[in-house]
Amino acid sequence: MSIGAMDGPSPDHAVGASGTAETWSETVVGIDLPRLTRYLAVRLPGSIRPPLRAMPLPGGRSNLSYELCDGEGRVLVLRRPPLPLGPGGHVPVPAALAAPAPETSRSDIRREYQVIRALHQAHGRAGRVPVAEPYLLCQDTSVIGAPFFVTAKAIGTVYRSEKQCAALSPSQARAISHGLLDVLVALHLLDVRAAGLADYARTDQFLIRQVDRWDRLHAASASREVPRLARLAAALRAGVPNTSRIAVLHGDYRLENVVFDLASIGRVNAVLDWEAATIGDPLVDLGLLLTFWEGPDQPLNPIASAHTRTRGFPSKRQLADRYATRTGFDLSRIGWYIALNHYRVAGLLEVLHYRVKHGLHVPPGLECAGSWVAPLVESGLAALRDNL
Repeated sequence: MSIGAMDGPSPDHAVGASGTAETWSETVVGIDLPRLTRYLAVRLPGSIRPPLRAMPLPGGRSNLSYELCDGEGRVLVLRRPPLPLGPGGHVPVPAALAAPAPETSRSDIRREYQVIRALHQAHGRAGRVPVAEPYLLCQDTSVIGAPFFVTAKAIGTVYRSEKQCAALSPSQARAISHGLLDVLVALHLLDVRAAGLADYARTDQFLIRQVDRWDRLHAASASREVPRLARLAAALRAGVPNTSRIAVLHGDYRLENVVFDLASIGRVNAVLDWEAATIGDPLVDLGLLLTFWEGPDQPLNPIASAHTRTRGFPSKRQLADRYATRTGFDLSRIGWYIALNHYRVAGLLEVLHYRVKHGLHVPPGLECAGSWVAPLVESGLAALRDNL
């Protein structure tokens, strides 16, 4: 889900989103490199020198990311919508799971670029939410076959694996956790109007619309009975918090979507993957972060890849307390937001279960994701009952 980050200079190969080894190539699925080269030569004069090569980046599950490297080793990052359905796309799929229409894809790419550009400008005015520098947005589908945008490459480390996190010392794990949380605080305290994002999204009845959205996803992907799922849905609907808080939301804020500085542990160089950004109640973002978080000596959380169970990583409670202290927000109902995100993730996993059942492709390692749904539902109900 990232807009591109590597540990230092780009290697000759990397593990792509498909889980297979990816290499620099002058022919890559999803990009017409000759046309792109000509286009960038006009729109970004002096920025590239042919030949232009590309490499898919890891982490993409919706919009796709590619590193672009020119003949002199200069690197940019390109972001485009998902590729069209391949073989097997004829299998009946609920409308909510189908590939988005071109207009929707164009809008999503434009909106992602819009929020990155606004945050980059705000960061330049002493804001504290770093993003990859945006270079251009192209909505002309004749260039590569889809709309896209181009940014600088964010240099640093993305902690995507248990092995990476386990190698950290306790002080390093604590610094990374605090850096991650403090940037989220900065995002939620950003003046939405001053950032030019006041009209970025609807804010009326935000929370009930969130419940409605995930209700629809569950209904569209239903292929089996999930124990107590209806109880979780009903409890969420019955207990929607009454709040007027409004902030810029990332929409998928977690450790795997943040680039940390190589030299200064805990310093965030860029927040990646803004395709789900919106305006609404900031505790939805915090609830998602806590949904993916484990904390020291906690059981393995199968939906997390960057596992945070070793010494030095704070507990969920400690993260929430730090957030409350820095924002001044009331977290007395945080359990509802955690439960909402359990319901959300359970819906996305049900989509994967549906795809597996109908012989459609799912990312490697997620073939058994359907088995995680029932425990997520139980954890969501526990969050409603116990709060944290």
